[in-house]
Amino acid sequence: MTGPAAVLEAQEIEFYGDAIFAVQDEPTGRVFVPIGPLCDNLGIARWRQSQRIQEHQVLRKGAVMRMVQSSGGIQETLCLRLDLIPFWLAGVNANRVRDTVRDKLILYQSEVAAVLWDTFRPGGQPSSAALASPTGLSPAAQAYEVAMAVAALARQQMQMESQLVDLATTLTEHTNRLGALELTLAPGHAISAAQATELSQAIKTVAQALAERTGRNEYGGVYGQLYREFGITSYRELPLERFRDAMEWLRNWYRSTRRGPGTEQGGEATP
Repeated sequence: MTGPAAVLEAQEIEFYGDAIFAVQDEPTGRVFVPIGPLCDNLGIARWRQSQRIQEHQVLRKGAVMRMVQSSGGIQETLCLRLDLIPFWLAGVNANRVRDTVRDKLILYQSEVAAVLWDTFRPGGQPSSAALASPTGLSPAAQAYEVAMAVAALARQQMQMESQLVDLATTLTEHTNRLGALELTLAPGHAISAAQATELSQAIKTVAQALAERTGRNEYGGVYGQLYREFGITSYRELPLERFRDAMEWLRNWYRSTRRGPGTEQGGEATP
C-alpha cells in the first residue's frame, strides 16, 4: 500500500518585489518550480497555463504534482522542472497579455530563469553566468540555446506575418469599399437595378394613363420621349445623378394627363 506523498518545503526568493518558490525533489535532487505562483505574479490564468503544459509534448514530461509546504499551508500544486522554466516562459505571448503586465512578463522571460538557476541549481552545477559563456556550454546546452533562439525568431516572424496578412486584408477591404463608393458617386454611373425597376414602373403608369385617353398602346411613345429628353438609348442607362429628375419629369407628365384633355401619343404634352 502506497504511503502518503512526501511534503516538500518551498524555498522562496524575491524577484523585483515578487515571491518566487522552488522545491527540491527527494531522492532525485531535481528542482521544481510551482507554476501557480508564477502565473499569479504575471497576471495570467493558472488553468490555461496548466492546460498548455499538459498538452505540450516536452513540457508535460517535466511537469509533476507535488505536495508543497508554504506560508499558505500544504497544497498539491503543479510544478515544472527548473530547466524547463525558460522554455515555458518563452511560449507565453507577450502580445496577448494585459498591457499592465506585459513589461513584467518580458522581464521574467529575460531574467527569472537565470535567477532561479543561480538560487536553486543542484550542487556542482555551473552558474547562469557560466552557462551564458560560449566556453562554458556543453554540446547539449549549445543545442538548447540555438533551438530556443530559432524558436523565438520563428515566433516573431509568424507574428509579423500574421500582422501583415491582417493589415493586407484590411487594406483590401477598404480599397474595395472605396471603389464601390466611387462607382456609386461617379458622374455618369448608371442607376441601380432597383432604381431601374422603379423608373420602369413610373413609365408604365404614365403609359397606362395616356392609353386610357387615346385608346392606343403608349408604352413605346413614353420610352421614346424619355430617351430623347435624357439623351439615352435605354432606361437602364440613365445616369444616377439624373434619376430624381427623370422621376419628377414622369410625375409631371402623369399629372398633366389627369388635368386636361387628350395628350398626343409619345408624350408630346409638355411635362
